[in-house]
Amino acid sequence: MRIISETASGSTVSKALSTVVERINQRLAVIDGVIMKVNTDVSSGPAGAYVTVSVAVGGSEPRRKRVVGINERGATRDSAMAKAAEKLNKILAGKKGEVVDVFTKTITTPLPGRIYTTIVAAVNEDVLESVVEAKQRRGRLKKIVELLGNNPSTLNISQVARIYGVSRLVIYKDLEELGYTRTSLKKSH
Repeated sequence: MRIISETASGSTVSKALSTVVERINQRLAVIDGVIMKVNTDVSSGPAGAYVTVSVAVGGSEPRRKRVVGINERGATRDSAMAKAAEKLNKILAGKKGEVVDVFTKTITTPLPGRIYTTIVAAVNEDVLESVVEAKQRRGRLKKIVELLGNNPSTLNISQVARIYGVSRLVIYKDLEELGYTRTSLKKSH
């Protein structure tokens, strides 16, 4: 199990939230496992807004996972919540998977009609990856290994995984699909 945490500040909660969600999702894209829990802290004041998102990830399954963050303004708590929930549900529509955790916070400002609701949801998708993505990546990996004299042990698996935005385990599985065994991937000294 591991914890991934990011924090950002911005002139608004929406800007800080957008930055944090982008950073967290970039980190989640290159590690194995599934999201088990999400925790979020949102604060806003005259100096700006701060958002922190922490995600607990467990297991070794190479599944797509992501955090979705929404911040919406309403005239009342109910309208701000309804707008945020509607926007989040539009993003989640058509996704196959499960929402494993949700954080909600409503901030009431001193100004009338300015109430903001933030919702952060953690999603584990059922899809490992698309067949097209895997075929394209494997085709490219095959060409790279051929250029390296059919010696996959010269590959930097971590770097290749980072380039493709997948986990190291996915690259190992791709190489195995191409006929290379784990033992042939180890460098000899």
